Amino acid sequence: MSDEAVMRWDPYSLTNDEEFDVFWKRHLAVRERQLLLVVGKGFDVRALETARRLRALGANIDVWLLAFHNGQEDSDERRKRTDDNVQGLSLLFPADRIKEIPIDLGGAFQDPIASLKTYEQIRAAGDAMAYDDVVVDISAMPRMVAMTSVAVLLHWLDNPPGSGKCVNLHVTTAESVTADLAAGRGSLRDQVSFVRGFSGELTALTTKDLPHVWLPVLGENQRDRLDRIYQKLTPDEICPVVPFPTRSPRRGDEIIFEHRDLLFDTFQVEPRNILLACEYNPFEAYKQVFEAMDRYRRALNELGGCKAFVSPLSSKLLSIAVLLACYDHLYGQIPGRRLKVGIPYVETATYADPAQQQDDPFELYSMWIRGEWETVDKAQLATEQAGTGLVFLERDADTGEEPD
Repeated sequence: MSDEAVMRWDPYSLTNDEEFDVFWKRHLAVRERQLLLVVGKGFDVRALETARRLRALGANIDVWLLAFHNGQEDSDERRKRTDDNVQGLSLLFPADRIKEIPIDLGGAFQDPIASLKTYEQIRAAGDAMAYDDVVVDISAMPRMVAMTSVAVLLHWLDNPPGSGKCVNLHVTTAESVTADLAAGRGSLRDQVSFVRGFSGELTALTTKDLPHVWLPVLGENQRDRLDRIYQKLTPDEICPVVPFPTRSPRRGDEIIFEHRDLLFDTFQVEPRNILLACEYNPFEAYKQVFEAMDRYRRALNELGGCKAFVSPLSSKLLSIAVLLACYDHLYGQIPGRRLKVGIPYVETATYADPAQQQDDPFELYSMWIRGEWETVDKAQLATEQAGTGLVFLERDADTGEEPD
């Protein structure tokens, strides 16, 4: 029997900016749908883009507003930007359609609890199974809140009580490297934290002798995070993942150059271990990360297996790619022994004031990651969704390239 794993998101459904309205207009027209929109109560200038676009299309929407806080006083600038976003949301939807969900991120000098609290609060917020579509807009969410929100809802909808109905799950984000870099860096926590359910059994005594493989997905200004995660994991093998292709042709080279002494002198990374992942296609990046993890799984199975850790240190699109690759290895169609999978990260403790501008360019992405397209014949769904902008992309079996 083949030991090749089957990738869940190959083919995949992805729409970006110019296709967003087309896809959602037709998706909503197929039948009457009740939507749940999960958004962050944040200061990011892109916080309301998904809400505005869906509201303009006449979608029937309830909102879960994730109000995260770290126990510290916000600056006047961050408070004003957050209040402006909340007011903007209230102009889009009546008060009885918005449910605020508090999420305690823990103080700057406390143990990191963001992922655990996000999991607990979303599970207690209401019944996601009551909706036809759940849309998680991660544009204004901290990284751990965003990844945990998607992970808990994906697992919840994948494992409904009883027979359950098929609920669609979508992830949207207004992607902008410029706006991300201008969001305000602040200071980092001392401790490394893990997305809930993705610890990789790092401290388990029964698996302590398994090799540690680390795939840090690189972005700008990540030296401190890289060093802290490295000290925590003490990896046996490191495979840095560099964004390429990118909107800016030299971005990948510049990221490597910025971290060159840490990667090659301190971590002793072999240049041949560097992987490339598409900056603007999270599903192609997912495939690259998934396949790299699977090569280690197959190579080390005869020796008892290994632990694979993937750190999302780049854009939010690539963070979703990391989550999907790890989720698929944990719960997907994997023959034989599975990897121990972990998602380590170092959270921001305090935020500096953002330098984002209202006119910072961005692209709005919508990823359909579970639901109807998985459970019905794809030809039938293609007929129902004709002209929707829905994209099912699959590599050519011989060339490995996407169709035109």
